[in-house]
Amino acid sequence: MKTISSRTLLRFLIAASLTAFALTRAHADDEGSTAKVTLSAPAKPATLRIDMPWADIHIVGVDGNVVTVESTISQKDAKSTRSDGLRRLDDEVTFELTEKDNTVSLRIAGDNPWANHDAEFKISVPRAMALDVKTEAGGDLTVKDITGDIEINNMNGEIMLEGITGSAVVNTMNGEVRAIYAKAPQKLVSITSMNGEIDLRVPADTKANVRLRTHNGSIMTDFDEAVLKTKSEGRSAGSGNSYGSEAGRNAAEAVRMAMQVARDVAQEVSREVKREVERAHKEAAESAVAAHEQAVELNHKELAERDANPHAAPLAEPSAPHAPRSPRPPMPPITGGKIVSGTLNGGGVDIKISTMNGEITLRQTK
Repeated sequence: MKTISSRTLLRFLIAASLTAFALTRAHADDEGSTAKVTLSAPAKPATLRIDMPWADIHIVGVDGNVVTVESTISQKDAKSTRSDGLRRLDDEVTFELTEKDNTVSLRIAGDNPWANHDAEFKISVPRAMALDVKTEAGGDLTVKDITGDIEINNMNGEIMLEGITGSAVVNTMNGEVRAIYAKAPQKLVSITSMNGEIDLRVPADTKANVRLRTHNGSIMTDFDEAVLKTKSEGRSAGSGNSYGSEAGRNAAEAVRMAMQVARDVAQEVSREVKREVERAHKEAAESAVAAHEQAVELNHKELAERDANPHAAPLAEPSAPHAPRSPRPPMPPITGGKIVSGTLNGGGVDIKISTMNGEITLRQTK
Protein backbone atom coordinates (compact mmCIF):
# COMPACT_ATOMS: atom_id res chain seq x y z
CA MET A 1 0.00 0.00 0.00
CA LYS A 2 1.41 3.35 -1.04
CA THR A 3 2.01 5.83 1.80
CA ILE A 4 0.77 9.37 1.31
CA SER A 5 3.59 11.82 1.95
CA SER A 6 3.19 14.72 4.36
CA ARG A 7 3.64 17.23 1.55
CA THR A 8 0.95 15.56 -0.56
CA LEU A 9 -1.37 15.56 2.44
CA LEU A 10 -0.60 19.22 3.06
CA ARG A 11 -1.50 20.13 -0.52
CA PHE A 12 -4.74 18.21 -0.23
CA LEU A 13 -5.63 19.92 3.04
CA ILE A 14 -4.88 23.34 1.54
CA ALA A 15 -7.13 22.68 -1.46
CA ALA A 16 -9.89 21.22 0.70
CA SER A 17 -9.72 24.14 3.10
CA LEU A 18 -9.91 26.62 0.23
CA THR A 19 -13.01 24.90 -1.10
CA ALA A 20 -14.52 24.99 2.37
CA PHE A 21 -13.78 28.73 2.43
CA ALA A 22 -16.14 29.33 -0.48
CA LEU A 23 -18.82 26.95 0.70
CA THR A 24 -18.95 28.07 4.34
CA ARG A 25 -18.44 31.79 3.68
CA ALA A 26 -15.21 31.77 5.57
CA HIS A 27 -16.46 30.95 9.05
CA ALA A 28 -13.68 29.53 11.15
CA ASP A 29 -15.94 26.98 12.84
CA ASP A 30 -19.39 26.71 14.36
CA GLU A 31 -18.25 28.07 17.70
CA GLY A 32 -16.69 31.37 16.55
CA SER A 33 -14.46 33.11 19.05
CA THR A 34 -14.27 35.68 21.85
CA ALA A 35 -11.83 38.57 22.23
CA LYS A 36 -11.25 41.17 24.95
CA VAL A 37 -9.35 44.42 25.31
CA THR A 38 -8.92 46.65 28.36
CA LEU A 39 -9.10 50.44 28.20
CA SER A 40 -5.70 52.05 28.69
CA ALA A 41 -7.21 54.99 30.63
CA PRO A 42 -10.48 53.86 32.25
CA ALA A 43 -11.10 57.25 33.92
CA LYS A 44 -11.07 59.11 30.59
CA PRO A 45 -13.66 59.20 27.75
CA ALA A 46 -13.54 56.18 25.47
CA THR A 47 -14.91 55.34 22.02
CA LEU A 48 -15.78 52.11 20.23
CA ARG A 49 -15.44 52.37 16.43
CA ILE A 50 -17.00 49.67 14.25
CA ASP A 51 -16.76 49.47 10.45
CA MET A 52 -18.36 46.39 8.88
CA PRO A 53 -19.45 45.42 5.37
CA TRP A 54 -22.50 43.52 6.65
CA ALA A 55 -23.24 42.06 10.09
CA ASP A 56 -25.80 41.87 12.89
CA ILE A 57 -24.39 43.78 15.85
CA HIS A 58 -25.64 43.73 19.46
CA ILE A 59 -24.03 46.13 21.94
CA VAL A 60 -24.76 46.27 25.69
CA GLY A 61 -23.33 48.53 28.36
CA VAL A 62 -21.86 46.91 31.48
CA ASP A 63 -19.80 47.89 34.51
CA GLY A 64 -16.02 47.78 34.22
CA ASN A 65 -13.33 48.86 31.75
CA VAL A 66 -13.20 45.87 29.39
CA VAL A 67 -14.62 45.54 25.87
CA THR A 68 -15.64 41.97 25.06
CA VAL A 69 -16.55 40.74 21.58
CA GLU A 70 -18.22 37.40 20.85
CA SER A 71 -18.54 36.57 17.17
CA THR A 72 -19.61 33.77 14.88
CA ILE A 73 -16.33 34.28 13.00
CA SER A 74 -12.83 33.89 14.38
CA GLN A 75 -10.49 36.50 15.76
CA LYS A 76 -7.50 37.52 13.65
CA ASP A 77 -4.33 35.50 14.29
CA ALA A 78 -6.17 33.11 16.55
CA LYS A 79 -4.06 29.92 16.74
CA SER A 80 -6.23 27.84 19.02
CA THR A 81 -7.11 24.28 18.03
CA ARG A 82 -10.74 23.34 17.54
CA SER A 83 -12.47 20.79 19.70
CA ASP A 84 -12.08 18.19 16.93
CA GLY A 85 -8.32 18.72 16.82
CA LEU A 86 -8.23 20.52 13.47
CA ARG A 87 -6.66 23.88 12.76
CA ARG A 88 -7.30 26.01 9.72
CA LEU A 89 -4.56 26.33 7.07
CA ASP A 90 -6.00 28.77 4.54
CA ASP A 91 -6.66 32.50 4.79
CA GLU A 92 -10.05 33.20 6.29
CA VAL A 93 -12.30 36.10 7.11
CA THR A 94 -11.59 37.18 10.67
CA PHE A 95 -12.24 40.12 12.96
CA GLU A 96 -9.64 42.38 14.49
CA LEU A 97 -10.09 44.04 17.89
CA THR A 98 -7.56 46.68 18.93
CA GLU A 99 -7.23 49.42 21.55
CA LYS A 100 -5.13 52.58 21.44
CA ASP A 101 -5.50 55.73 23.54
CA ASN A 102 -8.94 54.64 24.79
CA THR A 103 -10.24 54.11 21.26
CA VAL A 104 -11.30 50.53 20.58
CA SER A 105 -11.58 49.51 16.92
CA LEU A 106 -13.46 46.49 15.60
CA ARG A 107 -13.18 45.63 11.92
CA ILE A 108 -13.27 42.74 9.50
CA ALA A 109 -9.95 41.41 8.21
CA GLY A 110 -9.11 38.82 5.58
CA ASP A 111 -9.07 38.48 1.81
CA ASN A 112 -12.85 38.55 1.36
CA PRO A 113 -14.49 40.77 4.01
CA TRP A 114 -17.85 40.63 2.21
CA ALA A 115 -18.09 36.95 3.10
CA ASN A 116 -19.05 37.92 6.67
CA HIS A 117 -22.45 39.24 5.63
CA ASP A 118 -24.28 36.73 7.86
CA ALA A 119 -21.93 37.16 10.83
CA GLU A 120 -23.12 38.17 14.29
CA PHE A 121 -21.30 40.19 16.95
CA LYS A 122 -22.26 40.40 20.61
CA ILE A 123 -20.33 43.19 22.28
CA SER A 124 -20.22 44.38 25.88
CA VAL A 125 -18.66 47.77 26.61
CA PRO A 126 -18.37 50.17 29.57
CA ARG A 127 -21.68 52.00 29.89
CA ALA A 128 -20.22 55.48 29.34
CA MET A 129 -18.43 54.50 26.14
CA ALA A 130 -19.23 56.46 22.98
CA LEU A 131 -20.21 54.45 19.89
CA ASP A 132 -19.34 55.13 16.24
CA VAL A 133 -20.88 52.37 14.10
CA LYS A 134 -20.82 52.13 10.29
CA THR A 135 -21.97 49.38 7.94
CA GLU A 136 -21.41 49.36 4.18
CA ALA A 137 -24.41 47.20 3.27
CA GLY A 138 -26.46 46.58 6.38
CA GLY A 139 -27.45 44.32 9.21
CA ASP A 140 -29.63 44.67 12.30
CA LEU A 141 -28.21 46.73 15.16
CA THR A 142 -29.23 46.82 18.81
CA VAL A 143 -27.75 49.01 21.55
CA LYS A 144 -28.76 48.71 25.20
CA ASP A 145 -27.87 50.54 28.42
CA ILE A 146 -25.34 52.98 26.95
CA THR A 147 -24.89 56.44 28.49
CA GLY A 148 -22.27 57.65 26.00
CA ASP A 149 -22.96 59.43 22.72
CA ILE A 150 -24.04 57.27 19.80
CA GLU A 151 -23.46 57.79 16.07
CA ILE A 152 -24.76 55.19 13.59
CA ASN A 153 -24.62 55.07 9.79
CA ASN A 154 -26.38 51.99 8.41
CA MET A 155 -27.58 50.89 4.98
CA ASN A 156 -30.21 48.20 5.53
CA GLY A 157 -31.61 46.77 8.73
CA GLU A 158 -33.53 47.58 11.88
CA ILE A 159 -31.95 49.75 14.56
CA MET A 160 -33.03 49.40 18.19
CA LEU A 161 -31.67 51.67 20.93
CA GLU A 162 -32.87 50.93 24.46
CA GLY A 163 -32.00 52.48 27.80
CA ILE A 164 -29.79 55.21 26.28
CA THR A 165 -29.17 58.68 27.75
CA GLY A 166 -26.61 60.45 25.54
CA SER A 167 -26.74 62.03 22.11
CA ALA A 168 -28.05 59.81 19.31
CA VAL A 169 -27.28 60.64 15.67
CA VAL A 170 -28.70 57.88 13.46
CA ASN A 171 -28.78 57.67 9.66
CA THR A 172 -30.12 54.65 7.76
CA MET A 173 -31.25 54.04 4.19
CA ASN A 174 -33.77 51.25 4.72
CA GLY A 175 -35.01 50.13 8.10
CA GLU A 176 -37.08 50.98 11.14
CA VAL A 177 -35.50 52.91 13.98
CA ARG A 178 -36.70 52.63 17.59
CA ALA A 179 -35.03 54.60 20.37
CA ILE A 180 -35.98 54.51 24.05
CA TYR A 181 -34.39 56.98 26.47
CA ALA A 182 -33.96 55.99 30.11
CA LYS A 183 -33.40 59.65 31.11
CA ALA A 184 -34.29 62.93 29.47
CA PRO A 185 -31.73 63.59 26.70
CA GLN A 186 -29.42 66.54 27.28
CA LYS A 187 -27.77 66.46 23.85
CA LEU A 188 -28.86 66.39 20.21
CA VAL A 189 -31.19 63.61 19.06
CA SER A 190 -31.23 63.28 15.26
CA ILE A 191 -32.75 60.26 13.49
CA THR A 192 -33.07 59.97 9.71
CA SER A 193 -34.37 57.07 7.58
CA MET A 194 -35.12 57.07 3.88
CA ASN A 195 -37.52 54.13 4.16
CA GLY A 196 -38.77 53.09 7.57
CA GLU A 197 -40.80 54.02 10.61
CA ILE A 198 -39.18 55.98 13.42
CA ASP A 199 -40.37 55.54 17.01
CA LEU A 200 -38.75 57.77 19.65
CA ARG A 201 -39.64 57.46 23.34
CA VAL A 202 -38.43 60.00 25.89
CA PRO A 203 -39.31 60.63 29.56
CA ALA A 204 -42.30 62.87 30.27
CA ASP A 205 -40.09 65.60 31.78
CA THR A 206 -37.94 65.98 28.63
CA LYS A 207 -37.40 69.60 27.59
CA ALA A 208 -36.84 69.87 23.86
CA ASN A 209 -37.26 71.76 20.63
CA VAL A 210 -38.92 69.32 18.26
CA ARG A 211 -38.87 69.11 14.46
CA LEU A 212 -40.57 66.13 12.78
CA ARG A 213 -40.63 65.58 9.01
CA THR A 214 -42.11 62.88 6.75
CA HIS A 215 -43.19 62.69 3.12
CA ASN A 216 -45.34 59.59 3.22
CA GLY A 217 -46.66 58.71 6.66
CA SER A 218 -48.32 60.04 9.79
CA ILE A 219 -46.80 62.04 12.65
CA MET A 220 -48.22 60.97 16.02
CA THR A 221 -47.66 61.46 19.74
CA ASP A 222 -49.12 60.57 23.11
CA PHE A 223 -47.88 63.78 24.78
CA ASP A 224 -50.67 66.11 25.89
CA GLU A 225 -51.10 69.20 23.72
CA ALA A 226 -50.45 71.39 26.76
CA VAL A 227 -47.00 69.80 27.10
CA LEU A 228 -46.08 69.36 23.43
CA LYS A 229 -47.02 72.55 21.62
CA THR A 230 -46.64 72.24 17.84
CA LYS A 231 -47.44 73.92 14.57
CA SER A 232 -47.56 72.54 11.05
CA GLU A 233 -45.26 74.05 8.45
CA GLY A 234 -47.09 72.56 5.45
CA ARG A 235 -46.00 69.94 2.94
CA SER A 236 -43.39 71.75 0.86
CA ALA A 237 -40.34 73.60 2.07
CA GLY A 238 -40.57 77.34 1.45
CA SER A 239 -43.89 77.08 -0.39
CA GLY A 240 -47.02 78.92 0.66
CA ASN A 241 -49.26 76.91 -1.67
CA SER A 242 -52.20 75.00 -0.29
CA TYR A 243 -53.12 71.55 -1.56
CA GLY A 244 -56.56 72.95 -2.29
CA SER A 245 -55.22 75.11 -5.13
CA GLU A 246 -54.18 73.88 -8.56
CA ALA A 247 -50.60 74.92 -7.87
CA GLY A 248 -50.72 73.11 -4.56
CA ARG A 249 -52.04 69.93 -6.21
CA ASN A 250 -49.29 70.11 -8.80
CA ALA A 251 -46.74 70.50 -6.02
CA ALA A 252 -48.22 67.50 -4.22
CA GLU A 253 -48.00 65.39 -7.36
CA ALA A 254 -44.37 66.44 -7.81
CA VAL A 255 -43.63 65.42 -4.22
CA ARG A 256 -45.30 62.03 -4.73
CA MET A 257 -43.27 61.45 -7.88
CA ALA A 258 -40.07 62.40 -6.06
CA MET A 259 -40.93 59.96 -3.28
CA GLN A 260 -41.46 57.17 -5.78
CA VAL A 261 -38.11 57.91 -7.42
CA ALA A 262 -36.43 57.91 -4.00
CA ARG A 263 -38.00 54.55 -3.12
CA ASP A 264 -36.95 53.06 -6.46
CA VAL A 265 -33.39 54.34 -6.03
CA ALA A 266 -33.14 52.96 -2.49
CA GLN A 267 -34.48 49.56 -3.57
CA GLU A 268 -32.10 49.41 -6.53
CA VAL A 269 -29.16 50.27 -4.26
CA SER A 270 -30.16 47.45 -1.93
CA ARG A 271 -30.51 44.99 -4.83
CA GLU A 272 -27.15 46.06 -6.26
CA VAL A 273 -25.42 45.48 -2.94
CA LYS A 274 -26.92 42.00 -2.71
CA ARG A 275 -25.89 41.25 -6.30
CA GLU A 276 -22.34 42.37 -5.51
CA VAL A 277 -22.19 40.09 -2.48
CA GLU A 278 -23.55 37.14 -4.46
CA ARG A 279 -21.12 37.84 -7.32
CA ALA A 280 -18.17 37.92 -4.92
CA HIS A 281 -19.21 34.62 -3.34
CA LYS A 282 -19.67 33.01 -6.76
CA GLU A 283 -16.23 34.14 -7.91
CA ALA A 284 -14.69 32.90 -4.66
CA ALA A 285 -16.36 29.51 -5.08
CA GLU A 286 -15.31 29.21 -8.73
CA SER A 287 -11.72 30.18 -7.91
CA ALA A 288 -11.62 27.71 -5.04
CA VAL A 289 -12.93 24.86 -7.19
CA ALA A 290 -10.45 25.71 -9.96
CA ALA A 291 -7.55 25.74 -7.50
CA HIS A 292 -8.69 22.43 -6.06
CA GLU A 293 -8.95 20.81 -9.48
CA GLN A 294 -5.52 22.13 -10.45
CA ALA A 295 -3.98 20.66 -7.31
CA VAL A 296 -5.65 17.28 -7.91
CA GLU A 297 -4.43 17.16 -11.52
CA LEU A 298 -0.76 17.54 -10.56
CA ASN A 299 1.03 14.37 -11.70
CA HIS A 300 2.45 11.91 -9.20
CA LYS A 301 5.92 12.25 -10.65
CA GLU A 302 6.18 15.94 -9.69
CA LEU A 303 4.97 15.21 -6.17
CA ALA A 304 7.42 12.32 -5.82
CA GLU A 305 10.34 14.46 -6.97
CA ARG A 306 9.48 17.18 -4.45
CA ASP A 307 9.05 14.65 -1.65
CA ALA A 308 12.46 13.12 -2.50
CA ASN A 309 14.17 16.48 -2.16
CA PRO A 310 13.51 17.86 1.36
CA HIS A 311 15.57 20.97 0.57
CA ALA A 312 13.33 22.04 -2.30
CA ALA A 313 11.52 25.35 -2.00
CA PRO A 314 8.16 24.93 -0.29
CA LEU A 315 5.08 24.88 -2.45
CA ALA A 316 3.22 28.16 -2.60
CA GLU A 317 -0.12 27.97 -0.86
CA PRO A 318 -3.09 29.24 -2.88
CA SER A 319 -4.94 32.13 -1.30
CA ALA A 320 -8.62 32.96 -1.35
CA PRO A 321 -9.67 35.57 -3.92
CA HIS A 322 -10.19 39.10 -2.75
CA ALA A 323 -13.65 40.58 -3.16
CA PRO A 324 -13.59 44.39 -3.35
CA ARG A 325 -15.90 46.32 -1.06
CA SER A 326 -18.51 48.41 -2.79
CA PRO A 327 -18.58 52.06 -1.71
CA ARG A 328 -21.54 53.05 0.40
CA PRO A 329 -23.73 55.57 -1.47
CA PRO A 330 -24.21 58.84 0.40
CA MET A 331 -27.43 59.45 2.28
CA PRO A 332 -29.49 61.86 0.15
CA PRO A 333 -30.86 64.87 2.06
CA ILE A 334 -34.54 64.85 3.00
CA THR A 335 -36.29 68.11 2.15
CA GLY A 336 -39.90 69.20 1.90
CA GLY A 337 -42.67 66.91 3.10
CA LYS A 338 -44.95 67.37 6.10
CA ILE A 339 -43.18 69.25 8.87
CA VAL A 340 -44.34 69.61 12.47
CA SER A 341 -42.25 71.70 14.85
CA GLY A 342 -42.71 72.88 18.39
CA THR A 343 -41.56 72.70 21.99
CA LEU A 344 -41.78 69.97 24.59
CA ASN A 345 -42.07 71.24 28.18
CA GLY A 346 -41.08 74.73 27.07
CA GLY A 347 -38.14 73.78 24.86
CA GLY A 348 -34.57 72.62 25.34
CA VAL A 349 -32.41 70.06 23.53
CA ASP A 350 -32.96 69.64 19.77
CA ILE A 351 -34.91 66.56 18.64
CA LYS A 352 -34.95 66.13 14.85
CA ILE A 353 -36.67 63.21 13.12
CA SER A 354 -36.96 62.77 9.34
CA THR A 355 -38.14 59.94 7.09
CA MET A 356 -39.05 59.83 3.44
CA ASN A 357 -41.45 56.90 3.71
CA GLY A 358 -42.68 55.93 7.15
CA GLU A 359 -44.60 56.89 10.24
CA ILE A 360 -43.07 59.05 12.98
CA THR A 361 -44.12 58.51 16.59
CA LEU A 362 -42.97 60.58 19.57
CA ARG A 363 -44.03 58.87 22.80
CA GLN A 364 -43.47 59.04 26.53
CA THR A 365 -41.16 56.42 28.00
CA LYS A 366 -43.24 54.11 30.16
